[in-house]
Amino acid sequence: MPARVRFVDVPATPSSTYSGATLASSPGPMTPPVLVPSPLPTKSYFASPVFSAGSPLPRPQVQINNCLAHLPGVGALLHWDLTQECQTAQLRVADGWSSLPSELLAMPATTPKLGSLTIVCDGFPWAITVLPWKDAAWSPAPYVTVGDVLYSVYRALRREVTPAEEKEIRGTGFEKCVQAAYERRWQHIADPNRRMEEYKKGVKRVDFLCQKRMFQGLSVVPEGLPAMNLPPGVVWRLNVSAPVARR
Repeated sequence: MPARVRFVDVPATPSSTYSGATLASSPGPMTPPVLVPSPLPTKSYFASPVFSAGSPLPRPQVQINNCLAHLPGVGALLHWDLTQECQTAQLRVADGWSSLPSELLAMPATTPKLGSLTIVCDGFPWAITVLPWKDAAWSPAPYVTVGDVLYSVYRALRREVTPAEEKEIRGTGFEKCVQAAYERRWQHIADPNRRMEEYKKGVKRVDFLCQKRMFQGLSVVPEGLPAMNLPPGVVWRLNVSAPVARR
């Protein structure tokens, strides 16, 4: 029996940092990014910890690299249409926009450095596990880099949706939204050969973002994902929005 598509329940994430997380100090295996089907976790709430003189000090904050962060009132420093390759992303600079330098792609995605992290998104029923990419052109590292995050998100969104996954949304308003995103995506390809090729491939996971296809940065999910045994500090929310004119 095929696995059912279930939407990840993502709590509100007002910050791009997290303190008090329990983190693995050693990096994960050097393997390509893995896509993990995510069951719906049960929400739970925890009381604030009380520290006594004998209590251990809180762990250092986990901070996402500024170029990946969701910044309140700003959104993101990156301009990236998620239907396009990650090489098309541009960085906001003082006098406009710039392509991403290899030095930036090779920087750690988080401080402290993590061997893996997981990305979830509202309305997107898959979690994306990001691991160090051993063949990275931006200089491979034993920890997750900025380039690893961008490439893993791109690869995850480009995966084709299975018939069983499409069946889960059939007959719903969400199906119409996904179908409209698919049609817009292939119809806007200029090259006729590539356009027909993309049409034949059908719906992809990026189409589940519907009209909200612009990258707006990552913010921490304070509760983690208990259903996947992922502690706070290693789970990040992908914020997205509909396209707007660049300033």
